[in-house]
Amino acid sequence: MEISIGKSNQLKALAILMMLFLHLFNREYKGLFEPLIFIGSKPLSYYISLFCDACVPIFCFVSGYGLYYKFKKSALNYNNSNVDRIKKLYINYWIILLLFAVLLGVILNKVGYPGSFVKFLLNFTALNNSYNGAWWFFFTYILLVSSSKIIYNFIDNYSIIIVFGFGLFIYILTFYFRVYRPAQFNNDILNWFQDQVCLYGNSLLPFIAGGIALKEKWNTKITQKMMSIKYRSLIAIFCITLLIVIHGIIPNFVIAPFLAIPFVFLFIQIKLPAFINKTLDYLAPHATNLWLIHMFFYITYFKQFIYSPKFVILVFFLLVLCCLLSSIVVNIIYKQVIKRVNL
Repeated sequence: MEISIGKSNQLKALAILMMLFLHLFNREYKGLFEPLIFIGSKPLSYYISLFCDACVPIFCFVSGYGLYYKFKKSALNYNNSNVDRIKKLYINYWIILLLFAVLLGVILNKVGYPGSFVKFLLNFTALNNSYNGAWWFFFTYILLVSSSKIIYNFIDNYSIIIVFGFGLFIYILTFYFRVYRPAQFNNDILNWFQDQVCLYGNSLLPFIAGGIALKEKWNTKITQKMMSIKYRSLIAIFCITLLIVIHGIIPNFVIAPFLAIPFVFLFIQIKLPAFINKTLDYLAPHATNLWLIHMFFYITYFKQFIYSPKFVILVFFLLVLCCLLSSIVVNIIYKQVIKRVNL
């Protein structure tokens, strides 16, 4: 009854879709799109997009869960498999960078794309995300994967309370410095280090929680208790709605991981219609590309086009469609490159 690979991939795809919704609609809507439903003075899309800031914690949790499974399955080969994983991620990232930040930037004569050689090099190594704001998580994810063996040894050798308490302490500390005390130094390099430490620390808690969840078989325990409930899908949907309401009442994104983790287990309890299952399964292999591409469409190059349908659902689907078609091209190139480098 633990989370299957298929369901993990669905959750990652859903997390990326939530990221797109967050970035599109968690903003002033006037002049961009026309919400149809309002709750008080704010559109419903705002409250949904606010909850969607759980996207990164969901992705971290599922990644922590899946990598811990691979660690337990083959600890001896774990580091080598992670090196291959990172190589493949960088190849995928470089293809998108060259297509969208360089080639498309030159074609559209966009100022700063690709920009100076230093700017290109910093983005190429993922040490900087000035081409695309959503790329901040790429380097953080590389750090999580690279340090995951240490994290999992920590999980295996200490009690849950100590491990989770450590993750919580790091989360609160780094959130404080990320949001309320950024750029503490009069030196760009030191400020960069502070940013990376804070982003890593903010992502560590849900990543640790994913490992703990598999170790302690949380999903099995929750599913066993839920199986006796007649309308568990409806109850799960109702509870997810409550999570959205809670975030609407507490808009600070500090609570995102504490909403993301229950959301994962509630989502698993929902019996999805076949077409939703098929849609998420189809999108799963494109999830990384949707994350790395979407900002080029809705903010860098084609903002007016993406928002041109005006209505929330249509704007969202237009962005997904543009990113998906681009992803198909990226994946074709990626497969050819992988064959040639023997990865």
